[in-house]
Amino acid sequence: MAGFDTAAAGEGPANWTRRAVATVALCFAINMADGVDVAILSFIAPRVQADWGIASNVMGWLFSAGLVGMALGGMFIAPLADRIGRRRVILTALILMSAGMLASGWVATVPQFLGLRVLVGMGIGTVLAAMAALAAESAPERHRNLAVGLVQAGYPFAAIFTGLLVARLLPVHGWHVLLAGAGLISVLLFPLAWVLLSDAVPTDKSEAQAGNGVRSLFSPALKGRTIALWGAVFFGLMVLYFIVSWIPKLSIQAGLSETNGIYAGALYNFGAFTGTVAMSLLAVRVPLGKLVPAMLTSAAVAMLWFGSVSMPVAATMATAFAIGVLLQGGYNGVWPIAAGAYPARVRATGIGWAIGIGRAGAVVGPWLGGSLMAANVSLPVLFATYCVPLLACAACAFMVQRLSRA
Repeated sequence: MAGFDTAAAGEGPANWTRRAVATVALCFAINMADGVDVAILSFIAPRVQADWGIASNVMGWLFSAGLVGMALGGMFIAPLADRIGRRRVILTALILMSAGMLASGWVATVPQFLGLRVLVGMGIGTVLAAMAALAAESAPERHRNLAVGLVQAGYPFAAIFTGLLVARLLPVHGWHVLLAGAGLISVLLFPLAWVLLSDAVPTDKSEAQAGNGVRSLFSPALKGRTIALWGAVFFGLMVLYFIVSWIPKLSIQAGLSETNGIYAGALYNFGAFTGTVAMSLLAVRVPLGKLVPAMLTSAAVAMLWFGSVSMPVAATMATAFAIGVLLQGGYNGVWPIAAGAYPARVRATGIGWAIGIGRAGAVVGPWLGGSLMAANVSLPVLFATYCVPLLACAACAFMVQRLSRA
């Protein structure tokens, strides 16, 4: 299939083309599908527990199964995109996501559900890395950060409307139908990906055999930025998953009602989408090495304010929105930095392994938060604790950008 002439060299076109715009838009849509597949489980979790009579810790295993799958996909399947091309790997990821979600519509036992969540996670982890690489290589060089950043905005955007749809449809159709319906989204995107994506491999065969693989990430030129990137993703996801998992409960502890706590969670997701788009637009003019640390540091200030200051309902809601803008907008800026940190021949490998390593932070973050809340730690201390890894993420992101420029 005909593709970008420049894709083989890992460089984007000189200017935006219709195919480039369509490719980035497709990546945004696929990332939305990822967001639906992940977010829907949190919204149907109470109904699943009630229907099956399972405890919260078993539900926690189902959440963790998706994270395990993402790590496996990012570390072991996504790197194939540097060898056999972005298109084949993205199509494979869509098949994994579609199969896992469609089959979930008929799942009958917890072990079956666990296996399917791993399968879906493998598809998501694979496609996240491959799409970041593809978006970076499809856009003009001067707009690479914009393209990669906008793709990341699909995930929080999907989280906003997924909750609204589930609230309306779950009482009528049940959760099995909703899971199968989510799988249909990936099915519908498959033919678009088949037509639009290029078969081009980012390197010639001899270079791929010589330069690809995980060991190449630790070559003298790449070792420093690889370690710093892993730190940025680990610490960033540690804070991000803590906030996403506990923001409704934390809002209630901050003085909101249960209903307003849920609204605060929705506002956070809307802020996450707004912040990611804002970061992407600003990245055209402001170096990400300055923009991302500035947003993450400001997020730390907003978190301390949220946990320490007694505010009326409107101000508490506004602060939750601001945390979404600054935290997720800043963190999603790590991915354009990651795309620019590696040459095309190892770009999917580098991003995929960062996704895999970062999933450990996604596990630690909510667990640590739950443990601290169980120990009745005060809100100011709780948020101050998470400001430490957040500032570490900012420092690591700065180092990645600095080492990449050097």
